[in-house]
Amino acid sequence: MRAPSFRCTERPEDGALILHYYSDRPGLEHIVIGIVKTVAKKLHGTDVEMRILKTKNECDHVQFLITNTSGPGVVSNPMIAELETLSVEPKVSPTTFCRVFPFHLMFNRDLTIVQTGCTITRVIPQVCSGNCKLNDILLTVRPHLELTFENILSHINTVYVLRTKKGVMRVDASEEYSYLRLKVSTPVESYFPKLKGQMLYIPESDLVTFLCYPSVMNLDDLTRRGLYLSDIPLHDATRDLVLMSEQFEADYKLTRNLELLTDKLQQTYRELDGEKQKTDR
Repeated sequence: MRAPSFRCTERPEDGALILHYYSDRPGLEHIVIGIVKTVAKKLHGTDVEMRILKTKNECDHVQFLITNTSGPGVVSNPMIAELETLSVEPKVSPTTFCRVFPFHLMFNRDLTIVQTGCTITRVIPQVCSGNCKLNDILLTVRPHLELTFENILSHINTVYVLRTKKGVMRVDASEEYSYLRLKVSTPVESYFPKLKGQMLYIPESDLVTFLCYPSVMNLDDLTRRGLYLSDIPLHDATRDLVLMSEQFEADYKLTRNLELLTDKLQQTYRELDGEKQKTDR
């Protein structure tokens, strides 16, 4: 079951706030209304009214119109339009950037990939062809949208989870897990490698960069994807999560072995006690 996703836009004619709600589960629209009203009241001290503007029968998602009924609430500090930098000259070459961020993809409005990180280039050789598009190698898991440049810009503040297509990576996970598909009812799609991260728009070049990291559970999961721990940069928390998972698994195996040894010792003690009682007779 996929989690719901949200985004906000302004209505052009009057600037009213429109909340876009994407979910595969029907009938939860009124729960969303209650949650938003409570959040606005408790966090922002504002009373709002919400009504359904469009249903899933009219478009591919539900749209809510939000209006403020209690005047201005908690006013946040205005955002700075332009950030001051020490220099406008570029200090990082594309080669260095690809090495510092080994899991990134940069693409234009046609979704044609123009730059990738060094690890992405190694495990997905197709990106080096020069005319590879983002939707040729990846599918969206979250948010629920079609991969277009305009849709990505409208969900720019959303966490993206993209799944690789079959046969794209040098190590195909579907073959590694083929025996599991005969035993469990887990969807086949869950065995394909996933990339999780954020989209960043670059206005100077009109490009979007997908800064991401592999969604893996442990070292075995990492190596099955053709990746190594050294592929994950030191500044990425994924490295710590993988090592913590390995430590937890090692502790669990040790605890399980101790429990088995304890059960075996208790069984041996009972057998020894039984033999002792026979001898006493």
